[in-house]
Amino acid sequence: MKRSELPLEGLLTDVRVAFSAVSVAGPFFGSLCADYGADVIWIEQALMPSIERTSNNGFMDSDRKNMRNLALDIPSPEGRKVFLELMKETDIFLEASKGGQYERWGLSDEVLWEVNPKLIILHMSGFGLSGDPDYVNRASYDPIAQAFAGMMYANSQPGSNPKPAVPMIADYYTGLFAFGVGMASYIKMLKTGKGESADVNQFEALTRCMQYGFSDWNFPVGHPDADKWRFTPGILNSYTAGYNSYQCGDGNWVFTLIFGAPVMKRVFPILGIEYGSEEFPAKQIYRDFDPAGKRLNEAITAFCMKHTAAEVEKILSNAGCPAMCALTFDQMLTQDRKSVV
Repeated sequence: MKRSELPLEGLLTDVRVAFSAVSVAGPFFGSLCADYGADVIWIEQALMPSIERTSNNGFMDSDRKNMRNLALDIPSPEGRKVFLELMKETDIFLEASKGGQYERWGLSDEVLWEVNPKLIILHMSGFGLSGDPDYVNRASYDPIAQAFAGMMYANSQPGSNPKPAVPMIADYYTGLFAFGVGMASYIKMLKTGKGESADVNQFEALTRCMQYGFSDWNFPVGHPDADKWRFTPGILNSYTAGYNSYQCGDGNWVFTLIFGAPVMKRVFPILGIEYGSEEFPAKQIYRDFDPAGKRLNEAITAFCMKHTAAEVEKILSNAGCPAMCALTFDQMLTQDRKSVV
């Protein structure tokens, strides 16, 4: 398809985006740009098809939509010439490789800015462009980044082998961060007329989104509540009664958020307990490890076991309480919440 044949619709109409990447994070970035109407060109390696092209996975196919593609051996003399010509008309370029790969090819930011001073350049990698060379030069995929950034530890049950969180959290986080950085850089370029270069890597995207776990893990040693609050991998660490999943009488599960005085005042009568009583003194939150919190969890558990998950969801939702059945993929398609998870 020629550029003149592209439909002109979306917030990024007339913005040209090009990216060179092998799997998930880079293509996800490209697909987001395309979703908003950008003219996106996927530069694939001429000598090695992308994982997406050789895979039958539907989620990978979804990251090919609304974009054009070009097979190119970038570091070759012929490929370099075509690549630089493409950069002249490109607004945002993302490359996903080991840190410093394009500099080693003689295609540094400065070289690209010589042909297009307004170009936004996004470098995507596992470990970034600078830092310990033992890591910067390593290849990385989603599970590698999760292992390094602590996500695999946080996702694993104690005593079991570490497992990555699915689906490909490191790749999708990184793609989202790249999209945000790319748009912010483009806005600045519109004001300054000068291009920008940004380092977007997997482990930093993950650690940015894991502050909750890190803060609990770093709870002061020796504090009288350290054992109660310390992070436990593989376990929900809200420490808040009513903020959890509860099994119902039909075997399905419902996740509830029963906290905050307004919600508890409406929900407690449904559970057969009294908010503001001696057993449940007026609070915004009851902690799992406090007597009142333990009683609240027991009341929720007993209530749920008397009803199906769909009934619990409806009753609590009608009372203004956030609640939702933990749906399987089949249930999501059919809305059949009677089958046991």
